[in-house]
Order: sequence, then structure tokens, then C-alpha cells
Amino acid sequence: MGKVIAFSNQKGGSGKSTLSANIAVLWSNSGYKVAVIDADPQKSLSYWLTERKKYYGEDDIGIDFYNFDIRNLSDEIKKIKRKYDYIIIDSPPAITFETIQIVKVSNGIFVPVQPSPLDLMATLPFLQIARDERKKPLIILNRVMPRARLTDAMVLRLRYSGAKVARSRISSKIIFAETFAVGRGVIDINVTSDASREIINVGNEILRNL
Repeated sequence: MGKVIAFSNQKGGSGKSTLSANIAVLWSNSGYKVAVIDADPQKSLSYWLTERKKYYGEDDIGIDFYNFDIRNLSDEIKKIKRKYDYIIIDSPPAITFETIQIVKVSNGIFVPVQPSPLDLMATLPFLQIARDERKKPLIILNRVMPRARLTDAMVLRLRYSGAKVARSRISSKIIFAETFAVGRGVIDINVTSDASREIINVGNEILRNL
């Protein structure tokens, strides 16, 4: 039975789509059957998939895409869970009815957060909603600058609020944006690069928290 992974945060621009794409590539390239659902109205992940098909060909992207009816999301997920090892959902950047339904059907809630006070304040209400649904969200620090004291301060504040923070982090390397724009993941480019190691570490930590 497949696991449903949601990248969620009410704060826009947190990196949900980029993480969804790169983790999908990681697991697909590792031999798992992967599907993605783009529930973000901005449709960044859908754009990425379109570009991926242009690059690799319509039938050779290694990842399946599903549209969804939010009113029947639970039933629709049940229909496809046996076909896949992992179903990745890119959630809306807001606390909406859709967001709540996604939280309900997910086996794991992973919350990308940029290390800034504004992102911290925007994230805390979503963490409470996830807890209200008896989920245990995991914070993934994203676009982390090297040796930034603010990051350490953010971790302390998140932990003080009761949040669980992943040990693995994603840096602010430009390669993440460059590869996303052309429908690829950093793993596609060079599996031993620093950026790829970050994605591999995050992917492994996600699996340990399911």
C-alpha cells in the first residue's frame, strides 16, 4: 500500500513545489513507483511536469500525474494507493478546505520553511492544524544560507513551539531553481553533487518519519 506524502505550508514561496519535484525524481530514479498531485493553485508542479515531458519525452518522465476532486480526495487516493509506492501532494499555500482534506489523507506532513521571522509566524498556525488532525508534521528548513545565525535562532523558536525539525536541510543553491525551470531534478544532473546529497538526506529522513 502506497504512502501519501504532503508538502504543506500556508506560507507561499516556502519551496513546496521544488521539494515535491526533487523528492519525486529521487524516488522515481531509485526504482519506486511515484505519482504526484498538484493541489497548489499556482500550478508550479504542473508546469515542471510539462517541461519534464518536453525534455525526456511524453512517456519517459518516470512520474505519473493525477488530477483530483477535493470533495472525493480520500476515495480517489484509496483507488490509486495500491499502484504506487509514494503519492506526493503539493498543497495550496493557504489554510483552506483543500488543505485540511490533504492533511487528513496523508501519511506524512512535511513543512518547508525558510529561516525568516515572517515564515516562522506564518507556519505556526498550520502546524497546529496538522496536530489537530493528529498528525506529526516535520519542519524542513529550506533555502538555508551558510553560517546564518538566524537559522539557529529559528530552530530554537520552532522547537520551543513544540515543532519537530528535520536534521537535514536544503540550501539556497541556484541549481534548484535552474533544474526546476527545465523540468528536471538535481538528481538528474549529478547524483553526487552537494545539492543531490541534500535531497537524498531529506528523502531518507522523510522515509524514517512515515
